[in-house]
Amino acid sequence: MDIPKLVEILRATIVPSQREDAEAQLFQIHKIIGFAPMVIQIIMADHIDMPVRQAGVIYLKNMITQFWQPREADNSRDPVPFNIHEQDRAEIRNAIIEAVIEAPDIIRVQLVVCINNIVKHDFPGRWPQIVEKISLYLQYTDYRTWVGALMCLHQLIKNYEYKNLEERAPLNEALEHLLPMVYERMVHLLQDTSELSVLCQKMILKAFYALTQYFLPQDLITRDAFGLWMQVIRDVIDRPIPDVSLMTSRRLFCAACSSRFATLEEDKRGG
Repeated sequence: MDIPKLVEILRATIVPSQREDAEAQLFQIHKIIGFAPMVIQIIMADHIDMPVRQAGVIYLKNMITQFWQPREADNSRDPVPFNIHEQDRAEIRNAIIEAVIEAPDIIRVQLVVCINNIVKHDFPGRWPQIVEKISLYLQYTDYRTWVGALMCLHQLIKNYEYKNLEERAPLNEALEHLLPMVYERMVHLLQDTSELSVLCQKMILKAFYALTQYFLPQDLITRDAFGLWMQVIRDVIDRPIPDVSLMTSRRLFCAACSSRFATLEEDKRGG
């Protein structure tokens, strides 16, 4: 199977009269080693029609959701259920953060679901590199790169949103380096009300909210660090709101602030 042939099959899936045959062909070839990485190449190819790229990313998302984690047969006599081969999983892990950074929004929204599922099964054991890559791309000066990196960080944090203290250890270890960096980026972004800056601010807020919504990691966020974050939130609440997008950021910051103060009050009463 080569890329041009796969492109034509994906294109046929969006033609009603050809969809059934195209889906049957995909079912026959999706287990071949190299198939999933080839789909990523199609997704990221700017010269390919957007509907084809959308069909590809949706198919990839469904594959990762269903077949990423190795499974055992229900009966020892049954064949082992299909899962994406480790060779392909390694190629996907190696490419998907860059794909999130570079993809248009309509593709990116599907890729972050892939990130979430991969983190769920592979972090930290098979994918410690996600932390290094997020850190690397947050050192760039391009806001669009920051947006993609922050979206990946948000998905990393969301996987630990409901975990207890012991289960959060890998996340806390990662955030010991990343959280101060994210705070510095937030302080820098507050001076800029451009669309991309506001989007970065929103993603930072969503990540911080997911981190602290149900549990305040006091070994990670010290009293001094908490004060700095609260000052940032106050700065956002107090500043003029130039457009609708910033209204969203302001509401989210208020929610994060309210949630954290409520947690602190509960801690005081409990103490």
